[in-house]
Amino acid sequence: MTAQLTRLLATLSLCTMLVQAATSTAQERPAAIPADEPTAIREIVVTAQKQAQNLQDVPISITAVTGDMLQDAQVNTIADLSTSIPNVQINSFANSPDSAVFTIRGVGVNDADPYVGTTVSVVVDGVVVGVNTAALLSLFDIDRVEVLRGPQGTLFGANTTGGVINVVTRQPTGTWGGEAQLVIGNYGQVEANGALNFPITDVLAGKVSVLHNSNNGYFRNYANGERLGERNITSLRAYLKFEQERYDATLIGEYVRSRNGSQTGVIIAQPGDLFYVPGETEDPFDYRRGLSGDQPDYNDRDTYSLTLTQTLDSSLGEITAITNYREYDNSLFSDDDATTRVLLQTRRQTDHHQFSQELRSLVDLSDATRLIVGAFYFEQAYFLDQDGRLDGFLPGLGQPQTQDQDSWSLSAFAQGYHEITPELTVQAGLRFSHEKTRATSTTANSFNPAGGAQFDAPLIPGSLVLASGSASWDNLGYKLGLDYAPHADLLLYGYYARGFKSGGFTGRIAVAEDLGPFDPETLDTFEIGAKADLLERRLRVNLAAFFNKYDDMQVVQNITFPSGANSASIANAGSAETKGFELEVTAAPAAGLTLTGAVAYLDARYKEYDTQALDPATGGLVPVSYAGNRLMNAPRWTAAAGVNYRASMMGGELNANAQYSYSAARFTSYTNRPVERIAPIHLVNANVGWGPDDAGWRVGVYARNLFDEEYVNQKLDLAGIGTLASVGTPREYGVDLRYSF
Repeated sequence: MTAQLTRLLATLSLCTMLVQAATSTAQERPAAIPADEPTAIREIVVTAQKQAQNLQDVPISITAVTGDMLQDAQVNTIADLSTSIPNVQINSFANSPDSAVFTIRGVGVNDADPYVGTTVSVVVDGVVVGVNTAALLSLFDIDRVEVLRGPQGTLFGANTTGGVINVVTRQPTGTWGGEAQLVIGNYGQVEANGALNFPITDVLAGKVSVLHNSNNGYFRNYANGERLGERNITSLRAYLKFEQERYDATLIGEYVRSRNGSQTGVIIAQPGDLFYVPGETEDPFDYRRGLSGDQPDYNDRDTYSLTLTQTLDSSLGEITAITNYREYDNSLFSDDDATTRVLLQTRRQTDHHQFSQELRSLVDLSDATRLIVGAFYFEQAYFLDQDGRLDGFLPGLGQPQTQDQDSWSLSAFAQGYHEITPELTVQAGLRFSHEKTRATSTTANSFNPAGGAQFDAPLIPGSLVLASGSASWDNLGYKLGLDYAPHADLLLYGYYARGFKSGGFTGRIAVAEDLGPFDPETLDTFEIGAKADLLERRLRVNLAAFFNKYDDMQVVQNITFPSGANSASIANAGSAETKGFELEVTAAPAAGLTLTGAVAYLDARYKEYDTQALDPATGGLVPVSYAGNRLMNAPRWTAAAGVNYRASMMGGELNANAQYSYSAARFTSYTNRPVERIAPIHLVNANVGWGPDDAGWRVGVYARNLFDEEYVNQKLDLAGIGTLASVGTPREYGVDLRYSF
């Protein structure tokens, strides 16, 4: 309690100092430096509240990174952002490399299957990506990425209790121009990207972007020494933009073709564990794993998306309509035991589609009052056909499972802003959602008496378990806040909000009772913050402190029984609390020099969590309480520091970047077993580039994980079997060529 009081007093003291410093600066400084002055920190325009605003005017904790900043720092994917954003963890699942693990302020999910849903939504050009699969996006040709921390339920809807990652691609310009990029790196890394803008008529413009990313993988097969983890992804985005007077419309079509290798998770096992193999399961950092000769090495995915965004400036305000259809098909073969023995293999075929329609209006009711009002419809359906070969449990044993779910939701929302005085603004938001889900899950056992297990083998009579259900829920999210801006360079704010995550049904069951349904979870958050531009905009300091209270928190309980039966049922874990702060600082002390720093503290624990766990001695379930355990992927401290330097040199411009990031120890499961602890991680990235003045091209070199830090991203302990782990990427380096015209 004393330590918590000390931190709170320190936070309040810092807020007071910021107010005093900013007020003093405002009284004494000369005229403001123009926005294009090299020593001033640039403004960033964001749409975090579904309206264009200066980042420093948005009263929530948000980090925004522009496309130019992404290029300068050689950040190429969404996952690369996690090293620089406080209280944000972005990883991938050990056995599902295409799926993202987004955790913000300790709020996240711990399973890749679609039925688990999301707590951090990825939104691309206004469209919610409904599942974690395929959410690790490429960041070439991106206008900006906004990371919103805390529940965003009133404006973005359900499944945003942790926050939102809002990605905005570069839109057609209506003039001829383009850019190209070629990256050549170790492990056979090749990135070939290009974007072309072109006019069609006075009111019609087009654009095409092509992105390709491939490498040979950094793992090798114990059996033959060949590379594993191949990556081969090609994306095509085409834009058509119509703009005339008060109406504009943009049509975006996207196709993504992935032809990757299988997963590269490893098994950490010791003598006595079922999957222990001498020489293959002790050291996860030799970047070797097994792949059985009879198991295909591929993970194929095709994704299609079509988005129409329309905007009309009318007497009813600025009306926006966003219509989207998105689908993907995924075929994955996975050697889950990661050894040369045939112990556990999986084949997964997933078909998913979603449709969404949003209609909203931004209305100026008066000079002092603005209102965003709208409605949102969302539906998605998926079918997952999975078959497992469980020879490590019993030679010849198999386990086919299916998941068939569809859901839809309809919501209405409104968020208003009223200036009580020119300096003081009150905001209030409300969102009501009705949703319904239908689900059917099956599990069974098959057996091949001739020897090893086979996919599609005959079922054992009487082994089929089938469960179906249907349920609907009504959810209410709301927000109330105040923000105070004594002058243009200082914002103080505070708010209370309630967010919610949808209820649903378990997809991977061992017994019919696992199906559920499980209830929605709610999160109440209190946040206070300060945003200040000081010293004539040469210093930017943003601070936020928060307290979150979870009720009916959903937790995936992944249990593998001694028989090989696997269940990933979702339980409402009672309650949890998280609290902490984020401090971000940007300084431009001299022309061409920008320094950045961030530090975050997080205390995230279960307050109440009574459930059942597997007893390794008996193979049965026993009552257990996890109250007091830390939440998953919630390191107590995270920090980052960076430097960017631009200077004229040899008739051109030199651009150099370096970044250090730190993440304290964390657990990747609610059980907090020692084997599931991730050690602290220190990473350093650096790059330098040069290009001649007015020539349009630039060449650079880069290094990620410069000091070849050995680390693990995720761990999942399969009690008595081994620990499934995802190993971090080793040092990467290469050459980056860019050309624009």
